[in-house]
Amino acid sequence: MENFFEKMNIRIFVFGTLRKEQRLNFYMEGSDFRGIYYTKGQLMESENGSAYIDFNGENVATIGELHGINYFCLQRIDHLESNWGDFPKAYDLSLIPVWEYSYDRNFTFDYSKAIWAFCYTRRNARKILSGDWKYRTNVMHEIGNYLQTEQNKIVSEDDVILHITNYLENYKKAYL
Repeated sequence: MENFFEKMNIRIFVFGTLRKEQRLNFYMEGSDFRGIYYTKGQLMESENGSAYIDFNGENVATIGELHGINYFCLQRIDHLESNWGDFPKAYDLSLIPVWEYSYDRNFTFDYSKAIWAFCYTRRNARKILSGDWKYRTNVMHEIGNYLQTEQNKIVSEDDVILHITNYLENYKKAYL
């Protein structure tokens, strides 16, 4: 039986120490580098020296890399971003729009030309709409559930993005 967690069907944007030639790039081993991309938001440095994106910036961009990864690589990255001491549970797996980088540094944020990718974003106080800790959103867990239930299908990167988009929308609808 084929292991569907090994398929490169997750698209992720990395912008800090996971980028090529950075100190933690070994976490990306086995990924499929897709190129230099950018997203809308100001790149920031936290008090402990880790990078994050302030998505409130209007006409600024953060440059990073787009990679295709499998679920096992995502688990490694999730452990780093969610559990490791340097990054004390400060990041959540989110969906963000990204655009292919042009070296003229002309950043346009035309959403009709964006593609969606997963990215670890700085955690702020999050509302648990259900009011019940057991029913909070968990994107990482939901990706694993989805891949497990779809073992008899070919699951593309866009399928994973669409599933998580629907998962988050259904959560909001159920509890608002």
